[in-house]
Amino acid sequence: MARARALLVGLDGMTGDIVGRLLEDESGCEVIKDRPPRAGLLAAIRTYRPSLVVIGLQDADWDRLFVEYPHVRVLAVTPEGRRACLFREPLAEGLLAALRES
Repeated sequence: MARARALLVGLDGMTGDIVGRLLEDESGCEVIKDRPPRAGLLAAIRTYRPSLVVIGLQDADWDRLFVEYPHVRVLAVTPEGRRACLFREPLAEGLLAALRES
């Protein structure tokens, strides 16, 4: 299996450390050491050529939404409507699923 390359963007502090460790524990994944800010996303993708990008959400209300309403399905849509993401699994499960597909 080809080795996946993961780039963490906008994930600082403890959350970034946890995500990085979860990915590093997978034998088929290399975590890029640089953790650029969200504003540096496109440049970082050009530089590092990752197969997986993990982007941290900035608004703390996201966590509150999932804690207070765990049964509600949440679909996030990009500003121009080109892509969407359905939030459905906890962090570790979602990371592993994304890694397998990258």
